[in-house]
Amino acid sequence: MKNFFKQVLAVIVGTGIMGFIMFFIFFALIAASMSMGASKKSNVNVKNNSILKIDLSSTIFEKDKAKDFSFSTQGFDMTENLGLQTIVNAISHAKTDDKIEGIYLPLSSMPNGFATADVLRRSLEDFKTSGKFIVAYGEYATQKAYYVASVADKIFINPEGIVEMRGIGLQLLFFKNFLDKIEAEVQVFKVGTFKSAIEPFIRDDISELNREQLEFLLGGIKEDFIGNISKSRDISIIDLERIINKLEINSAQKAVELQLIDGAYYADQVNTDLAERLGIDEDIDEEIEFIDINKYAKSIKKEAILTKNKIAVVYAEGSIVSNKEKNKLSSEEFAKIISDLRKKDDVKAIVLRVNSPGGSALASEVIWRELELAKKDKTVIVSMGNLAASGGYYIACGADYIFAEENTITGSIGVFGLVPNIEKFLENRIGVTFDEVNLNDHATMNGLTKKFDELEYNIIQKGVERVYETFTSRVAEGRNMDIAKVKQYAEGRVWTGEQALEIGFVDKLGDLTDAINYAVELSEVDEYNIVEYPKKKDKMQQIFEEFGIEQVKERLIKSELGDNYKYYEQVKNLESNFNVIQMRLPVDIEVK
Repeated sequence: MKNFFKQVLAVIVGTGIMGFIMFFIFFALIAASMSMGASKKSNVNVKNNSILKIDLSSTIFEKDKAKDFSFSTQGFDMTENLGLQTIVNAISHAKTDDKIEGIYLPLSSMPNGFATADVLRRSLEDFKTSGKFIVAYGEYATQKAYYVASVADKIFINPEGIVEMRGIGLQLLFFKNFLDKIEAEVQVFKVGTFKSAIEPFIRDDISELNREQLEFLLGGIKEDFIGNISKSRDISIIDLERIINKLEINSAQKAVELQLIDGAYYADQVNTDLAERLGIDEDIDEEIEFIDINKYAKSIKKEAILTKNKIAVVYAEGSIVSNKEKNKLSSEEFAKIISDLRKKDDVKAIVLRVNSPGGSALASEVIWRELELAKKDKTVIVSMGNLAASGGYYIACGADYIFAEENTITGSIGVFGLVPNIEKFLENRIGVTFDEVNLNDHATMNGLTKKFDELEYNIIQKGVERVYETFTSRVAEGRNMDIAKVKQYAEGRVWTGEQALEIGFVDKLGDLTDAINYAVELSEVDEYNIVEYPKKKDKMQQIFEEFGIEQVKERLIKSELGDNYKYYEQVKNLESNFNVIQMRLPVDIEVK
């Protein structure tokens, strides 16, 4: 009885503490809501003689997106990761803004793809035509950050820092040995010689065919990488190749000597350089005015044009799935968006911005169908970001016109299915066995705990082949190509945007702005407003979503694993590859 009362008391105390925490959170949310409301009313003041600061280490999504939620004694932090187009527009605005004298690029790492890097480089190059300066500085610079910063007038690195220049490559993760050790296997169904998404489960190294396609793909990226740096820094391609292959940059001083940077400076020396550019006298404590691009973007007033004409920009980002999932491209959500837009008379064109490695074949078909229906009444233009591969290409191929970046990764026209068989693992390692009662020959067919027999395997393989035939026919029809030619270039092979242009898979190299302008031209409208979809969630909705168990768990794992979180993600994504016919990028390509 004594223990019983102790337990009851513990429950009461625990409930009271939890109630207090929830009470505190509730009022904190109200305070956050009030502060958000106040912030909406306050205008960002851009001071004269300011420098626009653009941190290249931030993750750049296609559309403005809330950063991971954080809480402190000072309140809630719901600042946003700006979308790529918002950043481009802000740089363009700064070019003619008399209050902005130049751009400062803090250097470190850059987690974004090469297509995004190319868009930023072009925007910065355009900014320089105004005669304003760009200065880059950091304690170190990874090669992708350096690639973007190479357009700067001056690049400085801390004297004890380094510039990373090791060339273009990628590393793949394989699970075959692990599966063998736990006595598990993966039953594979696929179409496409190069559809190598299955390789991590059946091999412990890269196949020759996969190596061939990856070397060709990386070759296109490397050509732009080396060529653009060579042009910006006035260093020959031969010299750059030597510098990279021999790892000659082993210090900031060596980077200066090799002309990759302009000085091995400390932060105070960089500030002196900036002050001189601004005409500031540091001796009388005049301060340099920096304005972060997040704040600067808010200062730009978007004046709506008095017209009913609208160009809808729909951002299709993430792996393609059927149901709504965070950070995924849901056919349930996107099919409805497209369906609603095609019924609106004031929407004159739809521009689909695709940044997806693909995913569910069925979900891709659902989105494709709605876009086909939309084409009957609207102009439909596709703009490809870092990725528009497999299912991402499936939803794009029927558009009236397709734009891609030079280093967009696209194609991968192939299909696969994976079903794990863990029967031996359960029996030999855990001691779990199965028995069954069947009234029909294949009633307990599942593959997970009982390997498919020949008939079952052939039925699934034929289903995969049927999806492949549908996929290639969609491409042939959408691109007005002979089906035999499509299959010649299909086979699951991936291409850069530039390579895809040569074989007819895209129509033109260009960015989202080019796609919007072409949509306007085809729609024959003189005045229009741009509307973006999916609609942005309000801040309170974002906050409540961030209290979800999965979101909290994800943030904790990220904080523990740091840069190694990407490997956790790859393992986690194994589950999404199983039991569903997939149209995905052949590998998780992260070009170093």
